[in-house]
Amino acid sequence: MDIFHFRQFNEPGPHHAILTVGNFDGVHLGHQALICQVVQEAREKGLNSALLTFQPHPQLVLRPDPLPIITTMAMRLRLFESYGLDSAYFIPFNLEFSKKTPEAFVKEYLLSYFQVRKLIIGFDFHFGRDRAGSAEVLTRMSHEFNFDFEVFPEYALNGEKVSSSRIRRALLETDFPTAEHLLGRPFSILEKVVSGEKRGRSIGFPTINQAPQENLPIPYGVYVSTALIGGKPFSGISNYGIRPTVGSERPLLETHLFDVDLDLYGEMVEVIPHTLIRSEMKFTGLEALKRQIAEDQAQARQWHQHHAHDFQGP
Repeated sequence: MDIFHFRQFNEPGPHHAILTVGNFDGVHLGHQALICQVVQEAREKGLNSALLTFQPHPQLVLRPDPLPIITTMAMRLRLFESYGLDSAYFIPFNLEFSKKTPEAFVKEYLLSYFQVRKLIIGFDFHFGRDRAGSAEVLTRMSHEFNFDFEVFPEYALNGEKVSSSRIRRALLETDFPTAEHLLGRPFSILEKVVSGEKRGRSIGFPTINQAPQENLPIPYGVYVSTALIGGKPFSGISNYGIRPTVGSERPLLETHLFDVDLDLYGEMVEVIPHTLIRSEMKFTGLEALKRQIAEDQAQARQWHQHHAHDFQGP
């Protein structure tokens, strides 16, 4: 899959006959069904399939209290490629861009750059200044500029709408089975491993450290977890938060792998939280923290023993 990050447009882009536009936060079952239709139609007609989205997510720019993002950028790219898309395009989103009218967006991006032949969007997608861009606007413009247009219908499971907001609520409540049901896969965090302060190693609990660019949609706390490394699952325990005992400028995801010590700096690792052990808390000192970590680790090991056959990795 080709990946493009737009900065400016100097020449016309590829003639993608089948294109979808949206935020695709979560890449949940509804998003997957839409993307698969784009891919299928493109293959049937011998054409390319493409997806156009925004980075950062518009919520992070426009809301004073932005909602957490369900999937990291790395995870979105992995998922887009897994569904067979030929290309993914990311437009930098900022306040200036948010002021574009729907008509300007269509003319500048969909027509001038993509020379779109067919556009498919989700039923609830809106775009442009004041979210004025709608299916009605696109229908009118498709007739005016001679491109095919289709609205992908609402996707439901057992009569209930599948949406990013439902998934966020489930994750905020650490209801991972419901989130998995709506996502069509376990909720996970895919990020590069970064160098940490090695404080965990100094107290006997070395961790792999990841610094997600956006806040994760789960509460700060300690989780039983599995890390997928090269497709192989490793049992462990993770802490997500600001580490109030020692302090942290931004939330970190720290994962201790049981019975292995791997050098993973710079590697992409996928971490799957299974259940919350406890909320993040501040301790009186490192000794108290060390005792609590030992208790947490014992509880996590017990969970993994009881669920050894539930999760075998991909």
